Amino acid sequence: MSTMSVALRRARVLLVSLVAVVGLVAVGTAAAAHDVLIDSDPADGAVLDESPTSVVLTFNNPPLEVGSAISVVDADGATVAEGTGRVEGNDVVLDLDGVLPAGDLEVRWRVASSDGHPIEGTIPFTLEVEDAAVAEPTEDATTSAPAESTAPADGPAVTADAPAVTQEATTQEAEQAGGLAGLPTWLKVAIGIAALGSVAGLVVLVARRLRGDRRV
Repeated sequence: MSTMSVALRRARVLLVSLVAVVGLVAVGTAAAAHDVLIDSDPADGAVLDESPTSVVLTFNNPPLEVGSAISVVDADGATVAEGTGRVEGNDVVLDLDGVLPAGDLEVRWRVASSDGHPIEGTIPFTLEVEDAAVAEPTEDATTSAPAESTAPADGPAVTADAPAVTQEATTQEAEQAGGLAGLPTWLKVAIGIAALGSVAGLVVLVARRLRGDRRV
């Protein structure tokens, strides 16, 4: 083999090696250009005892202000919150208007990297909300309130605890009424018949006297 052939072969090997090195450097540079998530709130795997008011994603570089989409899903994959995140420096923030349901949840995000390439990921977390203790009624609350008084238009107030009218008072009122209203029905009828008889007798007596005067 000639010296020229050996030199050409070595040159080819060196060229292939250089191309490979340049390719690896280019791939590494392109990969390093993409933004990466370095922090989040809620954090990955966090267990919260109250519903968060926002989702905050922090990247190593400021992402683009377009194409940011964040959602929160429950254990069944149903969306419980979603919206377009706003960029604040290296953060992408999504404000949560309502309260998230308790259980296993997951943040799903997709943003535009500073180099224009979309990046995405998921952040699982758990929301544990303790049931509110049922307040027991206090002794003052169980004590019955005093009876309210009701006042007639032209008379003194009468409370709910006023004693009932006794039978004796009712009898006295009946006796005070007096007259025929307190007599039995049969006695009222007898008095009426006697009165009618008296009137009839008086009429007969007057008629006889008138007849006697005419004869004279």
